[in-house]
Amino acid sequence: MNTSSLRVGFIGLGDMGGPIAERIIAAGFPTTLWARRAAALEPYRGGPAQFAATPKDLGEASDVVGICVFAGADVRQVLDGVQGVVAGMKTGDVVLVHSTISIDDTLALAAIAARSGVSLLDAPVSGARAKALAGELTIMAGGSAEAFNTALPVMQAYGRTVRRMGPLGSGQRTKVLNNILGACNLRLAALALEIADQLTLDQAAVREVLRHSSGSSFNFGILVDRLLHDPGFARHAACMTRKDNALYRAVCDQAGIDPSRLDQIADEATELLERLGRR
Repeated sequence: MNTSSLRVGFIGLGDMGGPIAERIIAAGFPTTLWARRAAALEPYRGGPAQFAATPKDLGEASDVVGICVFAGADVRQVLDGVQGVVAGMKTGDVVLVHSTISIDDTLALAAIAARSGVSLLDAPVSGARAKALAGELTIMAGGSAEAFNTALPVMQAYGRTVRRMGPLGSGQRTKVLNNILGACNLRLAALALEIADQLTLDQAAVREVLRHSSGSSFNFGILVDRLLHDPGFARHAACMTRKDNALYRAVCDQAGIDPSRLDQIADEATELLERLGRR
């Protein structure tokens, strides 16, 4: 396959997927989009992207397809079946699953793709919307080296750090480890602000100093910039964290390892987010 002329399809034009699709289009790849809600396509009307009537039609128009929807069941819905993405793809094509899903779902979806000679990479992303808009996401992929190399030019349109982590499932294992650590960072950041309040320190000054000191973290910035002020976003984050915590436990259980205290602290982060969402 000539990677210089890859045709790209994309499904999942939400908070993260929308900016990813925009970066793909801006990079000059012939791009086809499909969405369950017609309104999701409105920002792309009048631009160079084409719209598909069905996921199958999108698959027929694409060499590489990115999928960025919420859960494993959502990925299967657009990937499988007579009108699914894979039904329109050909041998040698690649599906990139950017969603954070279970290992079992990843293996089942890869088997569905393989029946048509299509390779699937589990390629979850990290960096939030701001990094997606800037084309600076971190992409951690699992799957064959051949499929990774085929899809790499596409992923480089929206990723700064793009790494193959190992065989199928390795991307998801890396992502849940990242997410559980991120949740722990969030909880510890909130605890630090609580202690600052008990010490009668000026909250605004503390937040500014900690942001630029060794105790800072990505999620410290998310906490003070958005979560403390946006209950709706906090509720969305709680839903995501709850899902990710369960995926982390499942990965540890399948590997026969102790999840340590990471899952306990991450559960406290979920409770924190739920409280913020009720404000």
